[in-house]
Amino acid sequence: MATMTSTRTRATLTTATASDPNNWHPLEIIFPVFRRWPSTRARDLLYTLIWNMLLWAAISAVVLMTGSPKDLGRFLWVNFVITQSVGFTIHLLFEVGNYLLGKQVAQSRGAVRALYFIAIPVTGVFVGYTLAFVMLDLKGAITWLYSSRGARSVAIASLIISAILATITTMRAKQSAAEAALAQERQRTIDAERRALEAQLRMLQAQIEPHFLYNTLGNAVGLIDPAPDKARILLERLIDYLRSTLSASREDTAPLERELASVRAYLELMQVRMGDRLRFSLDYPEALTHACLPPMLLQPVVENAIQHGLEPKIDGGTIRIEATQQDAMLRIQITDTGIGFQPGARPRPGGGIGLANLRERLATLYGTDARLTITDHSPSGVCVTLHLPLTYC
Repeated sequence: MATMTSTRTRATLTTATASDPNNWHPLEIIFPVFRRWPSTRARDLLYTLIWNMLLWAAISAVVLMTGSPKDLGRFLWVNFVITQSVGFTIHLLFEVGNYLLGKQVAQSRGAVRALYFIAIPVTGVFVGYTLAFVMLDLKGAITWLYSSRGARSVAIASLIISAILATITTMRAKQSAAEAALAQERQRTIDAERRALEAQLRMLQAQIEPHFLYNTLGNAVGLIDPAPDKARILLERLIDYLRSTLSASREDTAPLERELASVRAYLELMQVRMGDRLRFSLDYPEALTHACLPPMLLQPVVENAIQHGLEPKIDGGTIRIEATQQDAMLRIQITDTGIGFQPGARPRPGGGIGLANLRERLATLYGTDARLTITDHSPSGVCVTLHLPLTYC
């Protein structure tokens, strides 16, 4: 009896950590596959049942290999009742302990924590055995359990196994704390990289706005003497344009409809100076009204088309902006009928900054998912095509 009790004690004691303060069940500690389901009261009860059944089968197998009980059915039944009684008693005591002392135990270290994980299993073993013997009507076993010999045997075995489990639990707690610290450090690194990326995007966007302002104000200055009325109208349109786009330029994204409205305002502003030499059209389906893109993305392309394509041309030309959907991509094509590429032409001071910033913004925001292509447009001019992942604001 003593041997069987000691073995059963060892088995049932391993349920001691069924609901420890960190919700680690022995099944999770020994078998990582059981960590994939979040801890709940029902899950822990099921885990305890599985754990008890495994131990019952293991203990039964060991006993059967070392000797054949006279009444096999009775032996299996008694072993089953004791295993379940002790296992669920320890489980219940941990639930009560966590409810009453959960925060204190979670914050405790060393001997106090070890004492908690040893005291509850030892208590649970004696209570569980007592309940099992009562249910099985084994009065003699109860007498043996609380005899000096029986109590000593059960207590020693319980203490040894509980100490082992407390050590494993403590080691697992330290490992979990190290993993949490590493995850926290990784998150801090990600946050720092994100802030740096946002700062970089703001800087690139800020470089585009002065570039536009520099050229537009330069045009206004050029009109003051020959056409002061046009200069005044140009500045008025510039103020209207800045009022409508400044807030949008500070946002992270903008719907296609608003982005094209800003472009239209810019083109109308440029028409003040160029007159009939500048013609334009905007075309996009209603379904793409709320397609999302970075603000001020089209501005440098349109500005380049005017400065390098239409302005040098005596009779000016037309700018056409067309947005379409191609599978999961937003395709925006900007074509002009200007002078096109001029081999050997000297670049203007500051020229190309807008498109260079545009390429960098696309690379930063979309990586390789976005494309910018620049080709000749027949019979004259340039065609710039943007392909962006299609999302909606």
